[in-house]
Amino acid sequence: MNSIGIAVTENAPNFEQRRSTAEALVDSTQSIAVAPPVAFQVFMLTRGPDYTCEALVDLVSLDPALTAAILRLCNSVIFRGRGVSSLREAVLRIGNGVIAEKAMSITVGRLLAVRKTDYCPDPNAVWRHSVQTALACRYLSSYCEGVRWDPDLTFTAGLLHDIGKMVINSAPLADTTRILQLSEERHIERADAELEVLGADHAEIGGLILERWSLPQEISQGVRFHHSPEFDGPGLANLVHVANQCAKINAGSKSWDEFRESLHPYSLDQLKLSLPAVEACWSDVLHDMDAIESFMWS
Repeated sequence: MNSIGIAVTENAPNFEQRRSTAEALVDSTQSIAVAPPVAFQVFMLTRGPDYTCEALVDLVSLDPALTAAILRLCNSVIFRGRGVSSLREAVLRIGNGVIAEKAMSITVGRLLAVRKTDYCPDPNAVWRHSVQTALACRYLSSYCEGVRWDPDLTFTAGLLHDIGKMVINSAPLADTTRILQLSEERHIERADAELEVLGADHAEIGGLILERWSLPQEISQGVRFHHSPEFDGPGLANLVHVANQCAKINAGSKSWDEFRESLHPYSLDQLKLSLPAVEACWSDVLHDMDAIESFMWS
């Protein structure tokens, strides 16, 4: 029994047990809002066929900090030209798709600005990893011969794949300390240690959060199974899995050799994706990442 009263057995819990544990963990923390943030609602709005510019402006306007960030983006060096002072003009100038993507990136940065702990010593690094995974999903999807996805879906799934870490970061210190110890002592992935200590990992928790926020099932499943893509069939979890491992290389936690060893071969087969193609897209990811970081931290 762990410190929040959830039984942990020697054998890995089944999917029903993981979901039950994830629900208890999410319900026990105050770090997750019941309703989805405005940016998530923007994402859903812009996926519909009949939305208007006015509807988008009205929705973004509900979040003053997001509105200010969008105006700053529009007036930045990224979009050179005369300054704009209204959100409607910003939307018309840089486009609905860019607005939705930047709104999501900004909001996820705010969501992941959690307290510093041993489990999450650098919240900014978690955000950078999330954005790099999102960019890798976008670029890798164009190399996949086996499947085709909406670019918005792939970017968003990559961006949100670690959102469950917000909940685990709020777990009792004894649990997070044990997670780190197990990961280091046994040289296992953090997610495997989370599963052993808590009965659910950050992927299962993240999938549950996105499901509760009514995001498309492709995204919630892609997040839920990004450490076990074989359970998502030909779904988006395969792409998120590969992109996630890519982003770890840039963070310095993996070499390309370790990347190859950590990849689930099922994912490459499902995507019909070659390792040379994975390496080829990485310069594009880094280029876009530099532009995003210069905006976020300027």
